[in-house]
Amino acid sequence: MKGMIQLLKNKGYKQTSLSVQKVNYVVRVYRKVGFEVIDESDKKDYANCL
Repeated sequence: MKGMIQLLKNKGYKQTSLSVQKVNYVVRVYRKVGFEVIDESDKKDYANCL
């Protein structure tokens, strides 16, 4: 994950976002690498941004 984020930065991306279900354990992984919840699109999903 960190490698992909670095690749995107190297290619000039200023922002990266994704959507994940709240019950998915990977939410913790995304937070550890710097993603933050910016929106809750419905009762089941988070929109995350780095």
